[in-house]
Amino acid sequence: MIVMENVCKNYGGTQVLRGVQLHVRPGEYTALVGPSGSGKSTLMHILGCLDTPTTGTYRVDGEDVSHMDEKALCCLRRDKIGFVFQGYQLIARMTAAQNVAFPLMLRGVAQKERLAQAAEYLRQVGLAGYENQRPSCMSGGQQQRVALARALCARPRLLLCDEPTGALDPESRDGILDLLDGLHSSGHTIVLITHDMQAASRAQSVYRVQNGTLQPGRG
Repeated sequence: MIVMENVCKNYGGTQVLRGVQLHVRPGEYTALVGPSGSGKSTLMHILGCLDTPTTGTYRVDGEDVSHMDEKALCCLRRDKIGFVFQGYQLIARMTAAQNVAFPLMLRGVAQKERLAQAAEYLRQVGLAGYENQRPSCMSGGQQQRVALARALCARPRLLLCDEPTGALDPESRDGILDLLDGLHSSGHTIVLITHDMQAASRAQSVYRVQNGTLQPGRG
């Protein structure tokens, strides 16, 4: 599903990624671990089609996205990639259900149908009954669950999680990781980007991002 071949990324005269090779099969749970400044964020942006490689190729479902224009990248993100961010990225004026349904609104799904689907995804992440709550009235762990439900509501081929537990207390962190375990068991393809080896240890495959390179290993 995901194939990176010799991906390099330069910003000005600085090379941030160097010869990255990554294959993620459908249904696989992969963790990318690295400290700040390692190239981890740049790699996430390319995986999520928020940026493109300077050289090398990146394919999603066999489609080379390395040189797509912004319109094509936007459609790919909308149709195939679900994002879960550390900062939640919820819209404050919207309820939990409206936040979850937002990707469906972008696709033109009727309001009644999209809110019904949102309620079901909130139930799946343990937030049944929270449909009308606004983010400001929810804990960090609850907001992250809303963000996860929103990503799932788009029915993505790839779930990309960027430090989804970094701002959470241990109990909330474990709850989110348990949810990701369950999603993996049900067949979702997940890429977890984290600095936390304990979180990464739940994945099938672990890679270290270091000085712009990608190396396999859990140690």
